[in-house]
Amino acid sequence: MEGEVILLTGPPLNGRDEYLSEALEKASGESYAYYHVFEYLREVGKERGVKITRKNVLDFAINHQDLMNEIRDEAFERIRKEIDGSDRKFHLVSTPSLFRWGSGSVIGFTLSNLKLLKPDRVIIVLDDVLSVRRRIINDPEWFERFGNDPDNIKLTTLVMWREDAINHVKTLVHELKKEGVNVRYVLQFGIRHPPEVFLDLIFREKEKPLVYLSYPMTGHEEEYYHRVRGFYDKLSEHFTVLDPGALDDWWVVAEYDNQVAKNPDVRRIRIKHLLDGNEVDELEREDIEQATEILRRQLVERDFNLVDVSRAIAVYHYAEGVSAGVISEMAEAYRTLAAIYLYYPFKRRPSPFMEFYGMQNPSRRTMFRDEDEMIRAMVDEKDYWAKV
Repeated sequence: MEGEVILLTGPPLNGRDEYLSEALEKASGESYAYYHVFEYLREVGKERGVKITRKNVLDFAINHQDLMNEIRDEAFERIRKEIDGSDRKFHLVSTPSLFRWGSGSVIGFTLSNLKLLKPDRVIIVLDDVLSVRRRIINDPEWFERFGNDPDNIKLTTLVMWREDAINHVKTLVHELKKEGVNVRYVLQFGIRHPPEVFLDLIFREKEKPLVYLSYPMTGHEEEYYHRVRGFYDKLSEHFTVLDPGALDDWWVVAEYDNQVAKNPDVRRIRIKHLLDGNEVDELEREDIEQATEILRRQLVERDFNLVDVSRAIAVYHYAEGVSAGVISEMAEAYRTLAAIYLYYPFKRRPSPFMEFYGMQNPSRRTMFRDEDEMIRAMVDEKDYWAKV
């Protein structure tokens, strides 16, 4: 039986393995096999008289690149052999993408590894940079690498880790496609998505097609976000819903803007974690400014990536003011042939651009004032969506 191969990858310390473990605990009854590449590296290394551990793998890979390449290649060959002999429907292969440290780098996979693996989909698992920073501080082995000093953990470093990891994937997938290996999509997936959404993504994509949820994300009251979350939950009953808020770095920048506006001379920015207001991070102003230049681009590219892989977008515009981000996402959806559904419950007419894009669902040129009616229309019309 030929099953689907899904590569799960991303930058280091983004919580990939922990998230996958939590999600897959809920996957009872699903036909899948899980291959953690690090375990295969340890097994092959042991057979060659090399002890590979979580603590030494980084230094070993940088200082003994040729031997590490041989071990990694053998690990992928063993995984491919197990996949070929398996009767499972889904094969999940997890490994980091690319990680630069000092003057060296650790490569999670090469083009030849991917040609052997032949992934049908690639999912880049990501966490917000402040959570990655917290993860380093709370990990004694990693914190020691940064001199046990939080000030040494720069946001600029963490966003570059992400940049390198994503670019490595994009480059190799581009080369794979030139060689005739069809990767259906590369998806940047934030780990703040509920585990159930990840399971829908992996196992139930045909029954619950991908839909991107677009909504104005900043400057609203708590009640607004409760409404968005309620709509997300209702939509998720029928679709695999991708939420841009599941990877949110921009609130760090917003808090920086607020504090600089109050005190233009401030040098250190105190930021409460979005999900845990009891903990406060203190960051250098210059570091946030440098990281912001990269984060701006990453935010736009990530949201467009989610739109591009989705068959439809659901715009939940429970705000009268025009959102440049939402309009841009609707335009991108229109460009990529995704169906567009707009919930806009106000009597005042929206901008002509929003109105134009919001009338691109398959059977009716209409916007919706009732969110449940919009969800019903999406369910009824999903078989007629142009994007496959």
